[in-house]
Amino acid sequence: MTFTHLNVQSGYSLMKSTVKIDSLAERASELGFQALALTDEEVMSGSVAFYQACQKRGIKPLIGMKTSLFSDGGDFPVLFLAKNYKGYQNLMRLSSYIQTQKESLPLSYMNSYKDGLVAIILTSSSPWAEPLSRREFSQLEHGLERWISIFSSDDLYLSIKDRDLHSERQIHQPLKEWTSNKRLSVVAVGEVKYLQQEDAVAYQALQAIEEGKRLSSEAEERVQHEYLKSSDEMENLFKDWWPEVIEQSAKITEKCDLQMSLDQQLIPSYPVPEGESADDYLMKLCYEALDEKYQQWRVEAEERLKHELNVITSMDFSDYFLIVWDFIAYARRQGIHAGPGRGSAAGSIVAYLLNITQIDPLQYNLLFERFLNPERVTMPDIDIDFPDHRRDEVIEYVSRKYGEKHVAQICTFGTFAARSVLRELFKVMAVDESDSAYILKHIPKGTNDGLVQIVQRSEPLKEYIRSSVPLKKLFHIAAKLEGLPRHVSTHAAGVVISQKPLVNYTALMNGQGEVYLTQMAMGDLEKIGLLKIDFLGLRNLTFLEKMESKIRKYENHDFSLSHIPLTDAPTFHLLKEGRTNGVFQLESQGMKSVLRRLKPSHFEDVVAVNALYRPGPMDYIPVYINRKHHKEEIQYPHPDLKPILASTFGVLVYQEQIMQVAQKVAGYSLGQADLLRRAVSKKQSQVLQQQRNEFIAGALKNGYEEKVAYELFDWIVKFSNYGFNRSHAVAYSFISYHLAYLKAHYPSYFMAELINANSGDRDKLDAYIREARELKVSVKAPSINRSYMSTQSEGSGLRIGLTAIKGVGYQAAQAILEERRNGAYKHLNDFCLRVISSSVSRSVIESLIIAGAFDELNTNRASLLASIDQALEQGELFKEFQDQPGMFSEDIDMKEPVSVAPFPILKKLAMEKEVLGTYLSEHPLEYHRKSLREKGVLSLQQSLLISRSRKIVTAAVVEAIKEIRTKRGDPMAFMTISDETAEMETVLFPEVYRGAKNWLAEQMLILVSGKVEERNERKQLLISEISKFEIESLPSETKDRLFIKLDKSKEYQALEHLIEAAKYFPGNTPVLLFRAEDRKTYQLDENYSLNPSRECLQMLEQYFGSSSVALRRNKT
Repeated sequence: MTFTHLNVQSGYSLMKSTVKIDSLAERASELGFQALALTDEEVMSGSVAFYQACQKRGIKPLIGMKTSLFSDGGDFPVLFLAKNYKGYQNLMRLSSYIQTQKESLPLSYMNSYKDGLVAIILTSSSPWAEPLSRREFSQLEHGLERWISIFSSDDLYLSIKDRDLHSERQIHQPLKEWTSNKRLSVVAVGEVKYLQQEDAVAYQALQAIEEGKRLSSEAEERVQHEYLKSSDEMENLFKDWWPEVIEQSAKITEKCDLQMSLDQQLIPSYPVPEGESADDYLMKLCYEALDEKYQQWRVEAEERLKHELNVITSMDFSDYFLIVWDFIAYARRQGIHAGPGRGSAAGSIVAYLLNITQIDPLQYNLLFERFLNPERVTMPDIDIDFPDHRRDEVIEYVSRKYGEKHVAQICTFGTFAARSVLRELFKVMAVDESDSAYILKHIPKGTNDGLVQIVQRSEPLKEYIRSSVPLKKLFHIAAKLEGLPRHVSTHAAGVVISQKPLVNYTALMNGQGEVYLTQMAMGDLEKIGLLKIDFLGLRNLTFLEKMESKIRKYENHDFSLSHIPLTDAPTFHLLKEGRTNGVFQLESQGMKSVLRRLKPSHFEDVVAVNALYRPGPMDYIPVYINRKHHKEEIQYPHPDLKPILASTFGVLVYQEQIMQVAQKVAGYSLGQADLLRRAVSKKQSQVLQQQRNEFIAGALKNGYEEKVAYELFDWIVKFSNYGFNRSHAVAYSFISYHLAYLKAHYPSYFMAELINANSGDRDKLDAYIREARELKVSVKAPSINRSYMSTQSEGSGLRIGLTAIKGVGYQAAQAILEERRNGAYKHLNDFCLRVISSSVSRSVIESLIIAGAFDELNTNRASLLASIDQALEQGELFKEFQDQPGMFSEDIDMKEPVSVAPFPILKKLAMEKEVLGTYLSEHPLEYHRKSLREKGVLSLQQSLLISRSRKIVTAAVVEAIKEIRTKRGDPMAFMTISDETAEMETVLFPEVYRGAKNWLAEQMLILVSGKVEERNERKQLLISEISKFEIESLPSETKDRLFIKLDKSKEYQALEHLIEAAKYFPGNTPVLLFRAEDRKTYQLDENYSLNPSRECLQMLEQYFGSSSVALRRNKT
């Protein structure tokens, strides 16, 4: 006898099994099973993965599903198994019905979907169990007839389980009696929800997590049977008294012979005009666009087009290109900004002519074979970026075009990661807080490593776990649960389209909108061969679309990003200064530092820096920069490679350069060169040796010396992981450049949109407002009469929106704006009288006042806050008469605001920051800046310019404190500080931090001194002294006077030098200029006053000459 398990659930039966597909097949192989079924609960998510895992190990896969059928007033739990592909398709249809209709399956429904299926009723859990136990067989006859009329007795089975439960045992003998007189078979089934018996506790923990309960000791001690028993174990249970039930599992196995068709090419047909083929229609569209786009280079373009069309048609991909062309054309007609291109598709002239991409592959020297290689037949992959707020419109269009049964978004499974599974187990196993805190401290955030790897790498964590029996048990369970699917969500981009209804290939479920969701994840769908297209939502395209729309509306009706020059001087000036907050791909601190050193002067610099700024390649950024600025000689591995590497100053930046080198040196076709590129990047020794031999042979044939050929191949291998996809770099650099252009030319629109896009991030808001002011964009406080919902451009500045205020929600802002249409608000009383929405509560009015939204009506915020109750009461009183116009005069006589002294400036600003997340009307240090300057205290902006050798003093606000411990266990801290000019990272080493730890807190004003140093391309202040900020405690400098003697002809240059000196050495010593020609002396204004330290005087003497600088001390 050979037993086959027919009742097996995997982790895809969410939270009901700890079984992982690959481990299941591996364990079945160890136990010697020749066949195995997967019957997940009402889903088919694991079928392809299970099919492949079994075939890999020589096990016959049986694909099924566990569900319930409603009949005779009760639910019958059933196992369905597919006998063939027809049955498998019916299973997918049944699962789709259950998941999309969310209702029980009636037995009658099976008339349409019974073909190719075996049905096994789980008898002990069915409505028949009780009559059977009482041997009331006559009650079952009518029901049984209905089942047999649908499935026939050959494909219908009753079952007994292997569990020694009373409910199970009491039906065994009656069931044997009843079925012995009928042509009805009974089969033994196990119930597999975990692999090995010792995994029972992990399964129980999973149930506890699902139910939100503690894992009880009673549950742990309970004997469990739901593991993958061996064939011998199952046979021993039944062989002595009913061996036929074991034999029936073997007969069912013989009946089931499912052959899945994988690795197909299931591209749907595009509906071309009548009488045309997809190939002809594609060619027609391309040639129509050729004359328009290639008035120059027409011959080269047509030659490239013919080559690409030949490859595309030979691979039967014309329909694919037409499908993508169609939905992108739709998007552009609807004013939806499809991205300029993404990935290697930008290397196709066909994609460019169809407006799928907006990158000319001839102009930018992009290679088609990097995208579609005739030497390696794979499905094409064109990923499309859309504005994230309009992406769903395009997906819905595709669904309407091809039919809702032919289009679905791809699902993805959220799994238990290392930290998440531990957090859940801490709760259900009641782990002590100190233990959980220690453990999580040693589990890196965002890691992809498994718990076993993490523990093995951490000796302290390993010892900590070893010392505790409960913790050893915790990690044993966690290792079993880690990686299990926990929930289903929608893939960020993936959509599948099919010629036949998708249920022929994958079961479906409801998605978030109108479009269905696949039950299988992306890898399985690709293995089947379905056409997958990524519709990606890119926030930056939303940003561009909104800005372009506003510029057309308010500035230039004809403005279009597609027409801006790529040689714009203000744009490159902005890039050279590293002012790239909000500029796609270029806004990190490290990238800003690179841009300031690189000083990009043409678009190719932007492309190169986008490609190079990654771990590994960034090591060559200094080389690229030095060669660009002629500080280093450009070198090439061989003179013949100069045409390929000249644009990147001899640095290998792009993968396409590897392909071109192979073509030039070894005579490869570009298709062969792409295979080489892929092979060397994987570093597989056998493949590498084969490629080496072919490359050397080709190079020798082309006349290169053997030594040179070997050197060039080794050079390719060395840099193979550094090269970046040039097509992608060019495409994304267009987005970067467009954003930089808009920031340079329309800074108020740009900064307004940037603030709106990051409205929930208060740290960024502070930086963006600072940068707006640096760009000469005035940032205006919220106003009940001028602000709108979001931040808007206003003249050459911008006005903060109402919803940017903490506590002012969308509905409150809407009510304020709605009433404002009837006229501006005159005062607080008027506001409270007119705005009657319940969403504008007392707390909302408080937030508006504190944020300065009423300042234009009354600048005394303290008085307004004290007057709220009075205003609300009067508003309630007079609202009764609003519908009686003659009752009162136009201006109702209302009480004056309560008389209260204004808030002190620092309290006012602190309250303002609480609701806005930033100081807006002014910064507390800006209020003190003149006094600070006189006392030699630098701003942070000035501090960033100081050399590391000089000790500086600065005042700032503490934005964030992060405490860590040194290897010796001493506490130290990293601190972020800011003032009105900049933000800066600081370090407090243990000795300094120890003295400040007890009083130091976020949002307080501090005075610090120390030295600035650069680390990882970011400047930070190493603090040597720290104290609370008290302006009065700063020593005043003596009122000395500094005289500078100069010639009138050099006066302008002298003033420029002196203002720079004042920035580096601020103080209160006035500077007087003595002009030799007319012997006149005049004093410069206070912006030139400085601190005449020895370092300062040395710098001035070096510039003006020692005899022309004189410091006169005040003797009083």
